[in-house]
Amino acid sequence: MNDKKKKVAVFLNGWNNENTCRFLTGLQEHSEESSADYYVFVSHAIYSHTEIEIKSMCTIFDLPDLSGFDAAILFTPGLNFTDVINQLIIKLERSGIPVISIGLRHPGFYYVGINNYTGMRQLCDHLIEMHNVRDITFIAGSRENEDSNTRLQALTDSAMAHGVPFGEENIFYSDWEVSPVTEEFEKRFKSGAKLSDAYICANDQLAETVSYAMTDCGYAPDSAIITGFDFQQEGQNFYPSIASVDQCYDIVGERSAELLYHIFRGEAVEEELLVDCVFHPGESCGCLDSRSDDVHRRTVARGIPRHFSMNEFVDQRFQSMEREIVQAADYDDMKERLTKLFRSPGLEGDTFYIMMDPHVVDFSLGGISDHPQYRYADLMDTIVAKRDGNLISAGVIPTAQLLPDADATDSVNHLYFFVPIYFESYVCGYIVMTDRPDWLREWYFHVCESRFNGALISYCRNMQLTALNTKLSMLMEKDSLTFVKNRTAYDRYVKKLDSQMAGGEAEPFAVICFDLNNLKSVNDELGHEAGDEYIKKCCKLICNTYKHSPVFRIGGDEFVAIAVHDDYLHRFELLKEMRDHMEALRTDPHKRMIDRISVASGLSDCCEHVGDDYSAIFRRADTRMYENKKVMKAER
Repeated sequence: MNDKKKKVAVFLNGWNNENTCRFLTGLQEHSEESSADYYVFVSHAIYSHTEIEIKSMCTIFDLPDLSGFDAAILFTPGLNFTDVINQLIIKLERSGIPVISIGLRHPGFYYVGINNYTGMRQLCDHLIEMHNVRDITFIAGSRENEDSNTRLQALTDSAMAHGVPFGEENIFYSDWEVSPVTEEFEKRFKSGAKLSDAYICANDQLAETVSYAMTDCGYAPDSAIITGFDFQQEGQNFYPSIASVDQCYDIVGERSAELLYHIFRGEAVEEELLVDCVFHPGESCGCLDSRSDDVHRRTVARGIPRHFSMNEFVDQRFQSMEREIVQAADYDDMKERLTKLFRSPGLEGDTFYIMMDPHVVDFSLGGISDHPQYRYADLMDTIVAKRDGNLISAGVIPTAQLLPDADATDSVNHLYFFVPIYFESYVCGYIVMTDRPDWLREWYFHVCESRFNGALISYCRNMQLTALNTKLSMLMEKDSLTFVKNRTAYDRYVKKLDSQMAGGEAEPFAVICFDLNNLKSVNDELGHEAGDEYIKKCCKLICNTYKHSPVFRIGGDEFVAIAVHDDYLHRFELLKEMRDHMEALRTDPHKRMIDRISVASGLSDCCEHVGDDYSAIFRRADTRMYENKKVMKAER
């Protein structure tokens, strides 16, 4: 077997949190011999999300270029959407790498399945034989979900074998959502309809929901039997504890690790493996002494304060992240703020990455409509990269590389969890957290994703508003006739320049005052439209003379230029060239009156007198302009 560490892509839904956590823990703990890193791509899409949200969340599955991977695992329980699963299957088929499918048989894929049927059949047989159940309501998942349908088939077969009536009217499809179950069964219970002997639910959460609806309507918790599926911790802590079926996902993870080990060695393996479920009776089915539920609840209750503290610490960390994003002045400021925040140790771990599409700048400046929807860009900018507690500076990397330090190697098998960053339908990056399967169980990946994406919406809107305000400010400071800066812009510029002069920070400059000659004659003889054209021609001459300096129209026929940089160095030569050009126009008999531009001017240097403020420099330039105007009038 090649000694190079293998890369395995894993695709799953984060809402199936406890099962996926158990699976990944079993996978990692039994992968030592395989020497493999697992890149886990997590979507939190569920039926209650909008179509845009679902598509944006599920683009995380499009992120990896599978040509760089050695194998993949498709964890179908909880993926929910047939079209998403089918798209993943196509992607995996095209990759040509070995694929292990958990829970779904597909030609060409290795299959590790859970025998849902046996556990569910044990549950149903137990209810009928031990508790004399005859009237059953089944709260199913979704119609197209294979796991839910397998459980339904086991129930149907058990009912038929025992002569218990069961048909379509006994089934309620929940789509795995709590809200429709709450509404439906509160309505049934309040109507006074006869309770079923048993409510068999497709998972533990649905079982808890039915129990709440029943007690909220005045029934005692033991008025009917309620069972679940998955054997989740929450269901074990519940009162009454939920009778449920353990799918043994830790063993599924262990079997998958063993399968990968043999695949990487090129050894022949079974293409299908099945792990049997185990039914655990509980208080909710009337088996009060079947488990040490009370001891278990006491143990869990003891840990509640610590659990709440951890939740609070994690929430505070991601609140800080959210705050830094929202308060950022621009994209570079956001990068700096996040780098500073995650420089310090935090609960996110010592290895942590935030990668973002550099085009997010376009999103915030209103150029979002030109960006492709529902796909990742070819390049990602490293916003934060922390490996083993040390910050890494990596800049922009190819998206296919995934991690800025992808070439870093060590002897430890890692789990890298990828969650998407998106702004509406525009997917713009991902966050990577490492070796924290427990965070999957506690929803912390989802908290991080939600906080970041919510903050990104606020950030982009802030940037759009800032850009709009800047544009409006520019329009307010622009002269509508000549399109140079107006008196408002001039006053703001002078105020800033005065402040710089007072602090000794101003660069050398010269003030050139201009006043148009002959404007009244043009207006009187040719009309005001011609007068406007004459003003624009004069302004153009001033702007072409001082090309690299701000020019302001401060009155009807008055302009000011502040010569800086190269224009300042050549201030006298430029002014002489302008005057020579006007003299040539004045003496050309073929020029029309409107083309014979005549502008009086006066220049004052900031360095002429030590201690001058701007107003003194301007008055000197203005005085010289009027002296020049007298000379020009005499010449005319």
